[in-house]
This record gives sequence, structure tokens and C-alpha cells, in this order.
Amino acid sequence: MANVSLLASDGINPKLSMHANLDGGERPATGSMAIKVIHSDIPTAANTYVLGKLPVGAAITKATWVVTVAFNDGIDFGISDVNGTTGTEGDLDALQDDSAVNNHTVGIYQTVHASTNYTGHLCTTDSYIVASGTNDLTAGEGTLVVEYVKTL
Repeated sequence: MANVSLLASDGINPKLSMHANLDGGERPATGSMAIKVIHSDIPTAANTYVLGKLPVGAAITKATWVVTVAFNDGIDFGISDVNGTTGTEGDLDALQDDSAVNNHTVGIYQTVHASTNYTGHLCTTDSYIVASGTNDLTAGEGTLVVEYVKTL
């Protein structure tokens, strides 16, 4: 399994072609990251794709997955370290677990995790939003919105 980074050269933001929108301002108490995902961005199920970097101290409060064009199969979204492994930093399907919700048809899906009804994660070290298809993806398009509180 390969870990494929979809970050821009700064190592923080999603690459420009993914149309990411990051929050602005000097230091607001909340933040969000919106990442457009097309099936060709994350085609191989055996890989873990790094989509964006969360700031240290971020406490994730919500993840919303909006599917605008149906995918041929589901996607797991989660949190990892820079190497695409869970370690102590999170769970590779913590934000959206396709086994808990059939998240590949057109619709809006809130944070759903199969085993723990995951509602939050505190990023104590560098943390990254990751995606992995449950099977190889050949169709689909959607936007993942991750909301978090910036602890001071």
C-alpha cells in the first residue's frame, strides 16, 4: 500500500486542482477545511491519500461529506500522521466510515464512525485528513468539509 500525498508544495494545503477553501483571519476560534474530491484524485483502494493538514491543537467537531456525483463505491475519511498510518494520532476511518453509512450515493453525510460514533479528535501532533476508497474508484465527485476548534 502506498501513501500518496495530494498536498501542495507547502505541505499544508491541498493541491490547487482540488479547489480547497481554508478559513481566513488572524486567529479565529474555529476553523474549517473544504476539500473537493474527484474519483481520479483517489483512484486506488490500496492507497491512503493525504488531503490536508490540521493545525496542532485542533479539536475536530464535525465532518460533512457532500456527494454531488455518485461514486462507484464508498470512501473512508480519517486522520493520520504524515505517513498515512494511524499511530496515536487517529483512525483511518474516524471521520466517515463507509461500513457504517453507504456514503457513495448523491447526498449529505454527517460524521459517522462504525464502532464509536466518533464525534471529535484532538490533534496533539501534526495530523492529516486522509481518504481511502473501499474499492478502486472509477466515478464520483464530492466535497469533504472538516470543522474544528483551534485550542489556544
